[in-house]
Amino acid sequence: MSALHAYRALLRAAQAAFQGDSKLLLASHREIRTQFERNLDPGGMDNKDEKVKHAFEVAKFLKQNVVQAEKLDGQENFRLRLHEETERGDNESIKTPLKGRVGKFERCS
Repeated sequence: MSALHAYRALLRAAQAAFQGDSKLLLASHREIRTQFERNLDPGGMDNKDEKVKHAFEVAKFLKQNVVQAEKLDGQENFRLRLHEETERGDNESIKTPLKGRVGKFERCS
């Protein structure tokens, strides 16, 4: 894949993650462009494949793991805006919190 494909993937991922929040969407587009101009200029072609791969990983993370919450009017409740690409886990790690951990686990009272 090319750097252009990665750039477009990041823009689409930001669009999905920050839909409805024009300030954050504009800021994310600016940051994406800034990072691409800084890291993928013609003079800095070493590690280009790694940088393109990283850009695709960031796009995947944005699509799957970033969720917006909107506070409901006059309440302490929030509504999450999930979409079909949002990763939904099964919470197995929460059900068995001590498995694979080092150290003591103490409950706060």
